[in-house]
Amino acid sequence: MCRPVRGAALAALTVMLDSAVNIAFPAISAAFRVPATSIQWVALAYVGAFAVGLLPAGRLADRAGPGWALRAGLAITAGAQLACGLAPAWPGLLAARVVQGVGAALVMAAAPAAVTRGVAADRRARALGRLGLAASLGVVLGPLLGGALLAPLGWRVVYLGRVPLALGALWLARGAARPPAGPRPAVAESLAPAPEAGPGTLGAAPAGGAAGRADRWGFVAANAAHLLAAAALFAVWLLVPYYLLERRGYPAPVGGLLFTAGPLAWAVATPLGGRAAGRGLGGLASAALVAEAAGLWLTGRLSDAASPAMIVAALGLAGLGYGLFAVPNMHDVLGALPRGRQGVGGSVVALMRTAGILVGANATTAVYAARLASHLRAGGSPLDARAAAFAEAFTAAAAVAALAALLALRRPGR
Repeated sequence: MCRPVRGAALAALTVMLDSAVNIAFPAISAAFRVPATSIQWVALAYVGAFAVGLLPAGRLADRAGPGWALRAGLAITAGAQLACGLAPAWPGLLAARVVQGVGAALVMAAAPAAVTRGVAADRRARALGRLGLAASLGVVLGPLLGGALLAPLGWRVVYLGRVPLALGALWLARGAARPPAGPRPAVAESLAPAPEAGPGTLGAAPAGGAAGRADRWGFVAANAAHLLAAAALFAVWLLVPYYLLERRGYPAPVGGLLFTAGPLAWAVATPLGGRAAGRGLGGLASAALVAEAAGLWLTGRLSDAASPAMIVAALGLAGLGYGLFAVPNMHDVLGALPRGRQGVGGSVVALMRTAGILVGANATTAVYAARLASHLRAGGSPLDARAAAFAEAFTAAAAVAALAALLALRRPGR
């Protein structure tokens, strides 16, 4: 693997390791004395800045060069991670998270272009595959490493521990995007996955809408399904760390290992969904979302006596469903557009995933807080109220995923 690819892959890995932050939510809540209903802002500050910065970052990479944009993003990321890890107060942490989101947008917008410009045309697909693998590994390893390091080193390690990785990627990326020897490709592909989005979602691209025309309603339905699916799944990232570490009392390493069941199933399922989409298996996207809904419903039913196997099964089913859904959904989005607008379709998919995270964080927090307050007013104990609110929040998330499954039945061209 040449240096530009190594630098871009390490950059993507560093950004996607942000999944370690979720397992540290209870510790961050305790450190800054903020309730669980406010911890969403740690995610919203980061993902919101990423969402706003994604398209401008892509334009900057086109104008200034992907190598320059990648290095700038890594420098910003390293500085922001350092600021997060050293933040003395809650507002300072949120401000640093905004800056971190801007750096992540630059990295994820520029990394694919830096790879495609830095390798020969006959090696480009393999290089992009390695980039996607690095991003997938980041999502899977984040909860594992975060859980293992949280107890002995505290929550700040989930930020400070990635600073050396960002600096190492910056050093490797110093020659990124220099064209390789031989003929230079006329067009470079671009792929910009969202943070905490897991494995790359690049599948077999269809030829486009019938007769080169857009299927407007098919495009809308496919993107709405993706937004709802991502919003529903974020309930896992927001609430399950509290279930594992506070309600069940698992040590952080064990909690991180159990939490990884979802991202790992997602990573395994994504290429399977890609193969199925390439073979034209109709209805897979909708069926996958039914599986996600079932996994979310089962997660809400996890009691104080649930075995580790039951936890893994529930989280794994939710992650498996979303992983199987992602590539067929992108296939449907691109299939609803004519050939000349495929790039727009890919960008919209990334934005829908990111918007889903934002919507999911707000909606899950609102449902959980409202139901918790209702149970407390009814005279329930705090422990019982939190358990009931947890179950009801996941029932709502499962309903959202089921609605997404209905939308996914409307495929382009039908």
